Amino acid sequence: MTSAEEVAGSLGLEARPNAARRALTALGRFVRTQPLGTVGAIIIIVMIVGSVFAGQLNTVDPKTSIREAAALDAPSGDHFFGTDRSRRDVWSRVLYGGRPTLTIGFGAVAVTIAAAVILALAAGFLGGLVDIIISRLIEIIIAVPGILWLLMFTTAIDRSVQTLVFSIAFTFTPIAIRLFRGNVIQERSVTYVEAARVIGASGGRIMLRHILPNLAPLVIVAASITIPAAMLTEASITFLGLGLEPGTPSWAQDLGPSNRPFFRLAWWLVIFPGAALALAVLAFNFFGDSIRDVLDPRLRGSGLI
Repeated sequence: MTSAEEVAGSLGLEARPNAARRALTALGRFVRTQPLGTVGAIIIIVMIVGSVFAGQLNTVDPKTSIREAAALDAPSGDHFFGTDRSRRDVWSRVLYGGRPTLTIGFGAVAVTIAAAVILALAAGFLGGLVDIIISRLIEIIIAVPGILWLLMFTTAIDRSVQTLVFSIAFTFTPIAIRLFRGNVIQERSVTYVEAARVIGASGGRIMLRHILPNLAPLVIVAASITIPAAMLTEASITFLGLGLEPGTPSWAQDLGPSNRPFFRLAWWLVIFPGAALALAVLAFNFFGDSIRDVLDPRLRGSGLI
């Protein structure tokens, strides 16, 4: 043992860094090597904090008209982002509007990833009839354009956040299953899985203990890329007038049919919600690309993972 290790041992300290120190080291390397990903992460954090604590950031009820304000009032010291045609504060609607948009993005991706991982493990590992049934169902769902599924769900059920989360997840899950299934099939034939079978490990243990952890990098990358796609999907369906109920504070709703006739009269109605949505999508794309680079097996020698 070296002198440094002896000193560390005498002080009761481990020479090897603890988990917290390793995490900080990896974070520092990520910041240095992935500047765009770092910027994206900061923007995401700021947007989440702004949406969660919107009530403490000089806002008013985003659904209520302000009596003393004029309709389509330009941005000023009293109303940072101006007012809309109903004399509602646009600053408040932008901050509160992040809640449903981010909720739909994170919620749809959480449901998509959970369902896709379970079904991909079943199809890829079990194979046979299970794989055939799941694959045929995927083909049936993909055969119908995603926008039609969204229109059917929002028309048949309602236009709530929960319905949008479910319908967007329904359209994204088949693609994710196909992506994960290929990796499960590849992992199923690897030597360590064969060794686990030889020593008597059950199929469930092999899937959960051996194959699932090796899917984690792909799952993380897929989730980071799918979140902005889910947000844009919600914006698309709202642009057609079938998203959240009119009046609901949402970036997509403020870019929808109710405000569209006034965009030429009041530029702030389109600039601020549109900028918030575009910035969120751009930030998630930056972060997702950086996560993909970090978790790419070809970059494992970089020391980041």
